[in-house]
Amino acid sequence: MKLTPLHALVGTLWAALPCGFLYTFSMFSEALAKAFDFSESQVSTIGMCQLAMGLATFTAGILVDLIGVRRALLIGCLVNAGAWGIFALIANKILLVQSPLPVFCALIALSTWGTSVCTGSLFSALSKNFAGHSSGPIGVAKAQVGIAGGVAAQVFVGFFPSRDDAPERLYYIYFLSASSGLFVLLSLPLIRVFSQSELMAASAGRGDSCITPQWHLKTLIAITLLLVATTQACSFIHDEGINLSPAILVILALPALLLSPKCNSFSPQKTAADGPVKAEKEEENRVSPWAGGPAQMVRRPETWLLWFTVFAVIGGGTLLTTNLGAITASRSGPLASAATAVATFSCAQSLGRLFGGMLSDIVVSLRWARPWCFVALTLLMALAHGILCFPGLAPLYFGVILAGLAFGVLWPLLIVSIAELFGTERIASNYMLLDGSPSAIAGVLLAKLLTSAVYNAHTETGSKACHGDQCFRLTHMSMVGIETLACVAAVVLAMRAKVVYETSVFLGVDENDSDEASDDDSQMSPTSNESSSDE
Repeated sequence: MKLTPLHALVGTLWAALPCGFLYTFSMFSEALAKAFDFSESQVSTIGMCQLAMGLATFTAGILVDLIGVRRALLIGCLVNAGAWGIFALIANKILLVQSPLPVFCALIALSTWGTSVCTGSLFSALSKNFAGHSSGPIGVAKAQVGIAGGVAAQVFVGFFPSRDDAPERLYYIYFLSASSGLFVLLSLPLIRVFSQSELMAASAGRGDSCITPQWHLKTLIAITLLLVATTQACSFIHDEGINLSPAILVILALPALLLSPKCNSFSPQKTAADGPVKAEKEEENRVSPWAGGPAQMVRRPETWLLWFTVFAVIGGGTLLTTNLGAITASRSGPLASAATAVATFSCAQSLGRLFGGMLSDIVVSLRWARPWCFVALTLLMALAHGILCFPGLAPLYFGVILAGLAFGVLWPLLIVSIAELFGTERIASNYMLLDGSPSAIAGVLLAKLLTSAVYNAHTETGSKACHGDQCFRLTHMSMVGIETLACVAAVVLAMRAKVVYETSVFLGVDENDSDEASDDDSQMSPTSNESSSDE
């Protein structure tokens, strides 16, 4: 079977699922605390270690750039699945250790590093295989990462129903380990980085399937939307005795329909007809004046403006993903399920990931620098945490949805922005630099220290748990202030990035507009049609 970028994209969608499993710690955190008599602070420390590992994930990007996508992906898969497997054995007391807390912290950090290697590999391949038109494919793959937490949670609960604090919920960690290995290993043969000549050949190809190449991306978007809708529906009806988990598994397999031998072309570049020489020349003309690797990036003030913006948005999201179990348990009014809250956040961020990159393309087409989108994200995250200050289920779910959307849009927007600002040659290293360290520091300062300080201050003496809306209200108010500062940083970044877009990115936008106009003119010209028929 001859591989094409379409095969790599479909393989990436499946392999990307384990990259989102780290957002499901809340699924078993209550059960873990009960089994080992951990306090809320100790449970939060385990989740924080997952985030703190981000300080070292830049090494994952360097590894990808050094040994290549496929080798790095295999290493990341084995590390991730192995760490979850050992975690499951200890959590279910099959493997006994004297001090489980530091061991859990080390294992979840190791799993996070393995996930980062997989993430760097997959999105480095997409950025290179679909250079110049990567927002759509990256958005679909990032949506898979976003919905992965909800998919895993609902599939497991559908087949193995259990309460949030039940001992049986710890079997979920076995499920994470097995899924993390299988999804990547089965997809690995499809994933690779293609040369320029191979991309041109794939772009020039034409499949004769009922699903034409022009509909491949639209089909994948439709499948992703169906997956999001089914997962969200499953989260609300599992208490009614209706199990949609088999439907979720079927939807996950649907992208395989595009792997038919008749359906093997995908056009990532509009310059294919011009040949590789012209395409490469145009690409050289559109290189960013800020292009370089991490060593060059850290010397630019724009990198740190972007870093703080990413820190604020990630912090707003990871604060929820790490503490949703405690948030749902402590709020006044009707009790909300942690599994439902996790699934809601996952579905919302999946929609953000799916359409965020494509919506930002509209901003660029209007000749606005893409970093202006970060301004909107910080404002949306501020609104989400402001709403979460209010009691009741409606503010809880509305705030979680808005935070999920902002958190989700960030990821495709970040990858495409880094590629445009700093080039694609070292995309894995550059991306992991701005993916890992903001997550780590946000996890420590916001999801752990800030949250624990407020939570403990409102916990009654002698009790391990806090009850009432005051347990997290000040935390949400603090996030509103941080997002406001980040909004200012994003405005400055967008203004300074204008020179990059005018000297590189907007040139590509103008060329695409000219190509589309030429295509329209040729299609409207009878002479052109007759000439094509004669040829």
